Amino acid sequence: MKEIRGMKRGVKLEAQPNNSQRIRELDVELKNLQMAGRISQMMVQQLMTNLQNATKDLGKAYGIINELQYKILAMQKAGVVQGTGAFDMTALNAVAEELRLKDFIEASDREDVEGNFTVGDKVQEDSTVILTSSAPNDAGLFRSRIKLAECSVPVLIQSLQGQSLGTKVKCMLNDVEHEIELLGVRNPPPSAPVVEEVPAAEQIPVETAATSEDTAH
Repeated sequence: MKEIRGMKRGVKLEAQPNNSQRIRELDVELKNLQMAGRISQMMVQQLMTNLQNATKDLGKAYGIINELQYKILAMQKAGVVQGTGAFDMTALNAVAEELRLKDFIEASDREDVEGNFTVGDKVQEDSTVILTSSAPNDAGLFRSRIKLAECSVPVLIQSLQGQSLGTKVKCMLNDVEHEIELLGVRNPPPSAPVVEEVPAAEQIPVETAATSEDTAH
């Protein structure tokens, strides 16, 4: 089939951008990319803040549920005051604290056995510590057992290093000032000594050594 004369003349070719136009386009794309990066960073920061708040809320909710469980057990154990039909709140709180302390000690003792921990009297670099704290509005810690080096509060790590039982320090936890008391120290078993292997090239065969001794005699 013959090509129709003049068909190609109606095709309009697009003008190719020169170097200056290409540089301007790249500059615009780079600025857009930077802006998108800033927006993404702001969104990630907001997400992290929301997650931290959610974690705090979950921690508070867990604490409330845990407290209610012990209060219910204490109510079953303490019973009501005869003649009044009401609970003695002082006795109720005492029983609840007793139950919580019993559970904590049992869990801590199991961890000592499983990890071969030994009881210490001073905090070392690899020590696990048992803490309690007091804070306004009953926000203190009942008991907490943590490896001090992995604690997320640098001030607490520095304040307790090398300290003895009964030491009290003040620091901020979750934006609340706590007075923390060191109740216990647990130290892990010592690491096994590293045995250096002698390279095969430096080892003297037994037979060769004996032959050399015989030759000397």
